[in-house]
Amino acid sequence: MDNFKKAAAEASSFFNRAKQFTEEKLGNAEKTVYQADLENLIRRSESTKYITEKIISSTTSLLHPNPNERLEELVMTKLDRRVMKPTNFEILGSSLIEAGNEVGNTFQYGSVLIKVGEAEKKLGNLEKDFIQKSSDCLLQPLKSFLEGQMKTILKEKRILDSKRLNLDASKARLKKLHDSNSHKHEAEEEVRQAQTEFDRQYELTKLLMDELTITYNHHLQCLADFVEAQSNYYSSCSRVMQDLTRQIGISSIRNTSVIAPKINEGHPFSYPINSLPVSFTEKKRAKVLFDYEATEPSEMSVYANQIITIQIVPNDNDWVLAESGRDSGKVPKAYVQIVD
Repeated sequence: MDNFKKAAAEASSFFNRAKQFTEEKLGNAEKTVYQADLENLIRRSESTKYITEKIISSTTSLLHPNPNERLEELVMTKLDRRVMKPTNFEILGSSLIEAGNEVGNTFQYGSVLIKVGEAEKKLGNLEKDFIQKSSDCLLQPLKSFLEGQMKTILKEKRILDSKRLNLDASKARLKKLHDSNSHKHEAEEEVRQAQTEFDRQYELTKLLMDELTITYNHHLQCLADFVEAQSNYYSSCSRVMQDLTRQIGISSIRNTSVIAPKINEGHPFSYPINSLPVSFTEKKRAKVLFDYEATEPSEMSVYANQIITIQIVPNDNDWVLAESGRDSGKVPKAYVQIVD
């Protein structure tokens, strides 16, 4: 029975608030106006919520530029799971090291590829460290603020608005009653109770909003930590690149003259063997896939399923050098398949 009465009272209170709200919008009811200091605190609270959300969004975009990665990070955070994926620097570094090993450190290009790759991987580790520190010192405190203190402020502000509507609805009912009305005393008591609840909620809401000043000081410290982390990150990256510049000798590389291999005048398609890396001049057996009829003296005719010897030519994606018995010449690369 008590639960029924409580539910009925809540329903009646909700109806009265809705009616009061509608009357206020239509300009047919008086409204209790919050004092200027509270209005300023309300505006500051709303502004703080907005700028905090914007800072979180912008910082997250900086740390995770790829929107797909941001979505994945959000999902993993909700699931309380964290998968450390390689950064773009680390992926580039691994590719450069792999390429350097393929070329070989007997060539300067190969050794420099490896050194640059190692430096890129160091940059990747520094980036990971910066992302983690930025999340710990800035993003997490701001998110905790929105989920905790700000959510409480907004909740108490909504309660205050409800108490204000209850108070104004009670005043409106009392105003309509005549002095001789038997319910006037009851209505006056209802107004006094509504006023007490409103005043209590008013002070609580104001107190919570006043604490934003303390929160600003905390967020200031968080921002300083972020700036320090960012400064250390860029300084460390600069040192890595300066060390790399000294290791590979950029000045000497730029001053080195690049001489392209000369084409043998006696054979328009042949290259001096000693000018090519071993991996390019090594002869390989290949199977001819289609018949090909030579159209120039520098070409060689071949037929399907024929086994020939070929050499890969650098910087040429269309032709290979081919030999078969006493015949030699160039053959389209698409017409052959290496068999060993």
